[in-house]
Amino acid sequence: MGWFIHHVNVQAYDVKESAAFYRDVIGMRDGVWVYPDSGVGDVGHNPDSIAAFGSLNRGLHVVRAIPDFPEKNGLKHNPTIGGHFAVTVPDVDAVKARLEGAGYAVSDAGMYAMAGMRQIYAYDPFQHVIEINQAVDGSAGPAPAPGEAHGVRIEEGGWSIHHVNLPAHRVQATVAFFRDLVGLEEGRWQAPDGSPVADFVADADNLALFGDENRGIHVVKPSADFAKRNGFDHNPTVGGHFAINVADLDAVAARMQAAGILYTDAGPYAMAGLRQLYAYDPSMNLVEVNQNV
Repeated sequence: MGWFIHHVNVQAYDVKESAAFYRDVIGMRDGVWVYPDSGVGDVGHNPDSIAAFGSLNRGLHVVRAIPDFPEKNGLKHNPTIGGHFAVTVPDVDAVKARLEGAGYAVSDAGMYAMAGMRQIYAYDPFQHVIEINQAVDGSAGPAPAPGEAHGVRIEEGGWSIHHVNLPAHRVQATVAFFRDLVGLEEGRWQAPDGSPVADFVADADNLALFGDENRGIHVVKPSADFAKRNGFDHNPTVGGHFAINVADLDAVAARMQAAGILYTDAGPYAMAGLRQLYAYDPSMNLVEVNQNV
């Protein structure tokens, strides 16, 4: 089945401050949010509550928590709290039927927040909100190509969403969720020669992948001593993160250093052909920035 990560939604305590980080430090360019004609319930967004990076509502959404968002929009889940990511599939009704058949509560939001996109929400086995959506007309861009597993999409400014990292205390339970209910096909991790985390990534109870060439969804068992064992200031296995691929990682590192932002330059340690850097955004969301090497 063809699919891709449509967007990553990060919660921000100060949307404008976080947006400045992604624009001025990471190097992303502001996007324009496009609502459907119906708009979003009784809870609208404004520049203090949402910022977007990317085109056609794809990419990165920086959102302020709105506690009564589900009540005002008739949802069981709150996509503004805690962050989430969205997977675009060719048939969201089939996914909804499988989820409900397995006993999962589903919020069917319809086409309520993004022009041309039908959206549903569910919790994964460890209570992370997952959005599954479908492009219902050409205004949202093309649907996934058959068989494509999170192909590369370069946004203005030369960046792309590389992967999301989802923590799971039982990795295989989350694998079953995405494989059997969402309908994704598990991929194969590609570690560099001599990787210091070769044993960790080779254990199916520690790590699983959906996607090609290490892009897509990483399901990871949290490891308390991962940072210490690898000499990092950040632990990418705890709490989840998302990864942005850029053309010039040294330029991003220089801007972080100039801004006094603590970062971990992990080098090409876990994924073949990829140099990785970790940092926190102003709301303490862990962000990976990487570059093909």
